[in-house]
Amino acid sequence: MNDLGTTTGDRFLALLRPLERELEVYARRLLWDPTQLRDAVQNAVLRAFAAFDRYRPDASFRAWILKILTREVFALNRKHARLARHEFQLEPEELAELPAAAGAGPMAAAPANLEALTADLEPAITNALRTLSDTERAVLLLRALGDLRYREISETLDIPMGSVMGDLFRARQKMRAALGGAEAPATSQPGKRR
Repeated sequence: MNDLGTTTGDRFLALLRPLERELEVYARRLLWDPTQLRDAVQNAVLRAFAAFDRYRPDASFRAWILKILTREVFALNRKHARLARHEFQLEPEELAELPAAAGAGPMAAAPANLEALTADLEPAITNALRTLSDTERAVLLLRALGDLRYREISETLDIPMGSVMGDLFRARQKMRAALGGAEAPATSQPGKRR
């Protein structure tokens, strides 16, 4: 305890609590395997608490913990990539032939309300994010979700500011292409692949 009666844990939690939701949202978008969300956030918080004695109070706690979380997610993504080599992918036509999909009629594709539309958009955004490298995805998410400035992103990811700007530019281009490509099948000819 210090002279004000607060423990290190109390100070850490006071800085962490306002950021909990932001950390979760950031990690959810950065992770390749969404089932590892809790592990990623918990491991990052544990690592941050263990290293809290090295945190400088004049530095941004938000940038500091996002840096730790980013490293944790990158490690989990590398592990996921090693495991994913043993998975297989189904084409939409093959997926439609599976017994579970057989009961879905033609109206199943039309979203009934805003929640359904949001649920339909979520996979498209997630798939578009997967077209980005880990660094491009982290830069884009730190800018879009974390609202960090270029300098803060540079410090969080330990990369030069010029790289931040280049990665952000490429990430935005790839996202536009991937999301634009998601709309293309409606206008393409049936039976032809793009």
